[in-house]
Amino acid sequence: MIDTTKSVKAQPVTCQHCGEEVPQVEGPGRRKLWCTPDAGKQWRRRMRALGFPV
Repeated sequence: MIDTTKSVKAQPVTCQHCGEEVPQVEGPGRRKLWCTPDAGKQWRRRMRALGFPV
């Protein structure tokens, strides 16, 4: 659940592929969603195989 009183990067994020907590770096930019770039590729590949348009 997102807490709207804190910045998005200050909130904990878990990797959507393996479930590990992803460390964030304060400052401008998007938040990291995966622990490694390879985990992101594997997640997208699995979602495409299931029929989702990723």
